[in-house]
Amino acid sequence: MAANKQQGRYLSLFLAAFTGFVAGVVLWAGDHAGIGAVITLVSIVLLAYSLFGFRKIKPLEFID
Repeated sequence: MAANKQQGRYLSLFLAAFTGFVAGVVLWAGDHAGIGAVITLVSIVLLAYSLFGFRKIKPLEFID
């Protein structure tokens, strides 16, 4: 799925953060609103970090 090591790391971080975001929203809507809010906010920060990391990587696929 990833062409190099950096892309793999950011992809893994994105998938983990997205999973944490969904879990945080479910907890926030349920009985554990406090921990759900924390997990959701941390996940949003990690999602943003991974997306900016993707944008920062120099694409290696098209280098001749």
